Amino acid sequence: MSTQRANSKPVAWLAASLMLLASMLSTTAAAEPGSDKWRFEAELYVWMPDIDVTTATGGDIEIPFHQILKDLNMLFMGGVAAYKGKWSLFADTIYFNISENDTYTESVPVLGPIDLEVDIDADVKMKAFIGTLGGTYNVFDSEKATINLLGGARYLWIDVDVKLDLSSTGLLGRPLGREINENPSGDVWDGIVGVKGKINLNDKWYLPYYADVGTGQSDLTWQAQAGVGYKFKWGDVLLSYRYLDYKFDSDSPLDDLNVKGPQLGAKFYF
Repeated sequence: MSTQRANSKPVAWLAASLMLLASMLSTTAAAEPGSDKWRFEAELYVWMPDIDVTTATGGDIEIPFHQILKDLNMLFMGGVAAYKGKWSLFADTIYFNISENDTYTESVPVLGPIDLEVDIDADVKMKAFIGTLGGTYNVFDSEKATINLLGGARYLWIDVDVKLDLSSTGLLGRPLGREINENPSGDVWDGIVGVKGKINLNDKWYLPYYADVGTGQSDLTWQAQAGVGYKFKWGDVLLSYRYLDYKFDSDSPLDDLNVKGPQLGAKFYF
């Protein structure tokens, strides 16, 4: 697959839209001044995504969440944030390590109606780390909703190791064998801009939202998340749907990566 350099245009469009939104809200909205004291929050969550990786050679690796759960070796997902006045700093980290081994048989057409039965022993390993660092500035705050503009950077490191052992008796009864190894790995830094906030339904229920888009060492990356939250005395519980996508440049061993699925988490304030 080929990547499109023009994909960086949405970054400029979003940045211009956010600047326009900020200028409009600053003149029309009477946001309440934030507290000058530092406030902190920590969030632990479980993202339950399907992962789809397309390599530069055209290979497609699809890993559904139930398979991730079955083959999971290690997982951490969480974030922290600090607030003071209208400003905040935040960090979000995801790390997972999965491995899978499977043996199956495929029929490969070789001549007209003649198929060759090939035994395949597949060994797939994937490690990935996704970290997002940034800051936000509150441009609107009322009893009904909050809007925060954000800017920062996202780092992705991914290592995929695919090993295929192919074996067959062949058309003439002679044993045939071949080993295929592919290791599409790499890391990228990208700058991002976006918006986050929430819409309050009442004093307990609210609708959180988040969206960003960026570019840098990748052609384009974007992320979107929306859901519902409920407030308790000790913190909040949130259920949302999250989508993360990457388009890589032509020099990368990967062409495309998307991670999407529901997310359940708990947020604590102190």
